[in-house]
Amino acid sequence: MGFATKKSRGWELKQLIWTFVSIAMVIPFLHIHPFVMLSQARESKVRSWYFSGIALLLTEAAFLAYFIFFFGTFTILSASLWLTVGGSMLSYVVGNGLLLNRSKHYLQRLELKEVRELRWISSIESHKRLELQAMSLDTPQLFIERLLHWRKEIDNVKIHQNIDKIIRLFTLLEKNDKMEAEKFLVRHSTVVNVLMKYDEIENAKLNNSVTLDSKKKLEEVIHQATVAIEQEVTNQFKYGILDVSAESDVYIQTLKNRNLLKD
Repeated sequence: MGFATKKSRGWELKQLIWTFVSIAMVIPFLHIHPFVMLSQARESKVRSWYFSGIALLLTEAAFLAYFIFFFGTFTILSASLWLTVGGSMLSYVVGNGLLLNRSKHYLQRLELKEVRELRWISSIESHKRLELQAMSLDTPQLFIERLLHWRKEIDNVKIHQNIDKIIRLFTLLEKNDKMEAEKFLVRHSTVVNVLMKYDEIENAKLNNSVTLDSKKKLEEVIHQATVAIEQEVTNQFKYGILDVSAESDVYIQTLKNRNLLKD
């Protein structure tokens, strides 16, 4: 498991390869951090990252243009030369500092992207505030984000497996019937609260009979919820299959009535 996601460290390093390349390009006026920032903003769909990437790109372009335009007038002791170079290096430090600071959130957004299509958000901070305000009123994306969050926090492998199953089942249900997926959120939002409570007990590190029994009970609740969710999704697919089967029977009978098929 990686430092920010349930993915491997190798996967995380692969996603951050351009961040490391950007850090390695220290030479003034040859920095690529604005382009890396814009690329990450597009992939993770965070508008504030886009705006900061554009601002840094314009800054770097201004310093480069100033350097080229006045190149012939610079001397080694010229204050303008060192201010221009210093400005470019300051942009390098700020830009790559932002890339490193955002790397955890960037990886988490990419992880979420593998589960469902991302929607644009204004910033990570505002998104988290909205998430906290919507604790009792989940959206499909928030529900999955919260499941992924608690999967990362909890150390129990069995619970990891159950969370993965719930995410997969919910994704199937949402693709099959969005109305039913909304009802699902009302019925099963308690699962997130159970995970939150389990993590709280786990972090308390009180290894006595009371906490061990509580953890075991919560683990069983999560397992039973997963079984119930699987049955619920199976039923939805069964109804869908029955509808298609009935429609197919009518279609075949129509063909026979028109003498297009023989009995």
